[in-house]
Amino acid sequence: MYKIIFSLLATLAVAHSAVAVEAAKAGKWVEGKDYFLVEPAQTTNTGDKIEVLEVFSYGCPHCADYQPTADKMQKSLPANAQWLYMPADFQPGWPIYARAYYTAQALGIFEKSHQALLNAIYVTHTVPQKLNSIDDLGSFYADYGVKAQDFIDTAKSFAIDTKVKRASAMQKAYGVESTPSFIVNGKYRVRVGADTADIVQYLVARESGAAK
Repeated sequence: MYKIIFSLLATLAVAHSAVAVEAAKAGKWVEGKDYFLVEPAQTTNTGDKIEVLEVFSYGCPHCADYQPTADKMQKSLPANAQWLYMPADFQPGWPIYARAYYTAQALGIFEKSHQALLNAIYVTHTVPQKLNSIDDLGSFYADYGVKAQDFIDTAKSFAIDTKVKRASAMQKAYGVESTPSFIVNGKYRVRVGADTADIVQYLVARESGAAK
């Protein structure tokens, strides 16, 4: 049964990608309008796989609203593509959340805490959208298998400082001005709109063809 379901999902993903490519061939999407070149193109972190990078922030309500769609986009990627995240920090209060993202990743609790933090901020309101410091998140992450103080100490470490600073520099290199935004293979930037998922699929397919 699982093999049948997996096969059906794979078929649907391929069909979706094909529709996206055909729409682009028909001139539906225009470079400079529907997607933008990243100049110069940036190095990716996914080896021989095509990188799809979501630039987001836990402090961004639009990111929270878009997360279900982003999840579907991630699941529909072909096997030769890989989804990554990058936390934005260009709004007041967002650097704290960027630090929280990298800390959760370093401690191995990102997968189980990612959606939970969005829910805590925008659904249950148990975490304030605007925080005073990273210390305010210690008790939240303590529910996901780490001690609050260990989370705080890691968040204030040199390793996390380095990751946050690099992400900040990379956002400028990508030309990201709004969130969520998507960077495909270090070459293309896509803003959120009605056709975002299809445009990302098209660019992934385009990069797949270029890699052959």
